[in-house]
Amino acid sequence: MLSPTRRFDFGRELLKIIAIVTMVIDHVGNILYPELLFLQIIGRLAFPIFAYLIVLGVESTKNPLKYMTMLLVFALISQIPYFLAFDIQPFERLNILFSLLLSAITIYYYNKRSPLAFVPLLLSIILMTEGSYYVVLTAVGMKLLKDSPKIGALALFALNVQFLFLSSDLHTQIQILSLFTLPLIFLHIKNKLKKEILIPENSLAYSLRKYAFYIFYPLHLALIFLIKMFFF
Repeated sequence: MLSPTRRFDFGRELLKIIAIVTMVIDHVGNILYPELLFLQIIGRLAFPIFAYLIVLGVESTKNPLKYMTMLLVFALISQIPYFLAFDIQPFERLNILFSLLLSAITIYYYNKRSPLAFVPLLLSIILMTEGSYYVVLTAVGMKLLKDSPKIGALALFALNVQFLFLSSDLHTQIQILSLFTLPLIFLHIKNKLKKEILIPENSLAYSLRKYAFYIFYPLHLALIFLIKMFFF
């Protein structure tokens, strides 16, 4: 009996790989080499792609509750290596998976045109999640970009241009460089990166595609923490 199959979007996986690599570069720069600003500049490319992937994840999953539960479980697991790696108090700031979870909830209720979509935005501020309201609003901007590219691009530009005026700190101002991800995301929206293949649900490729990032996120933070502890 043949195993059930799922469509595998290679372009989406390519975006995920780019986001993961630039995230690691950002964390290495932020934690191990804060004086090397170019590492954090490269890292500005990571989060907007993750925000776009969250939109795709919410809209493509057959079970939104399971999808969000997965984010919550790994957010909780990741909090330990997160506060250790960044040398902060255990709940001084919640890691980015909490932010992505709130973004997913926002997109879910936004698609339902429910006022509950505003609740995760408020929680992102109250709970001191990484990126705070910016993370959730970026996900909303990516949703707008997907549905109405001109409006989405304007919304994301308006959201990011604030960093030029809110602070004189160069490390904050470089956040506007995250806009350089938009052409790459546009390529996927316009199906220029899209190449679908079918893979069996019980295959290794499917499992890696589904769980790799969730496992990688806490593991790479733990590794950076160990490197920092023994070599810095």
